[in-house]
Amino acid sequence: MSNPTGADAPTEKIAAQDKQPEPAASTDQTTESVEFEEPPAKVCPKCSVQTQTAGNFCPHCGAAYTRQRQIPKLSKRVILSAVGALIIAIAGLAIALSIQHNNQVNSEMAAAAAAAEAQQEREAEEARASAAASASAAAKEEADSAERVKRTAIVTALEESVLKDAKSRVDKGVLDGPITRASCTPLGGGSTDDLTAITGTFECIAVNKTEADGSESGYRFSATANWNEASYSWHLGS
Repeated sequence: MSNPTGADAPTEKIAAQDKQPEPAASTDQTTESVEFEEPPAKVCPKCSVQTQTAGNFCPHCGAAYTRQRQIPKLSKRVILSAVGALIIAIAGLAIALSIQHNNQVNSEMAAAAAAAEAQQEREAEEARASAAASASAAAKEEADSAERVKRTAIVTALEESVLKDAKSRVDKGVLDGPITRASCTPLGGGSTDDLTAITGTFECIAVNKTEADGSESGYRFSATANWNEASYSWHLGS
């Protein structure tokens, strides 16, 4: 029969003492997790070894995973052809520019020649017009001079006619003589220089007396001359 207070009792007590209370879970604790992305698997184009790496070069042979673009190497024939084509293009451009320049120069020269010819024609026309105007002016002056001479001759003939008429009247006893001379003076618009007038009026005097001081007196006649018809008329008195 076992005793409850025997050797088993202390063992149960020690076991009870070794049991520690579990800590209570805290609601404020935050748990973070970090995820690591595995590097991609790459196959080396040179040694054909597959490796998971983030690098750009194979860790086994050092070759690059990505092949660099190689610039195609041009042949000498292609380069010479390109240079030749460029030379031909430059030569063609130079020829085109030269032709354009020559055409422009020729156009400017033609325009200058045409302008000079037009200027010469204008000057010649002006010279002809000036010569014609001078000839016309000379002809008009000559005609005017001839007209003045004609009108002067008409006045002279008028004075001779008045003198002759006055002497005839003396012979008839109508006037007292002797009549020494007759002169006619133009009235308004009757001047022989007024070539625009068609007719002229005159006051004439038949002189029969000369004073010691040189003044003259006589009988008055009135006269009218028609320049276009080269005729005249007169009568005794005003």
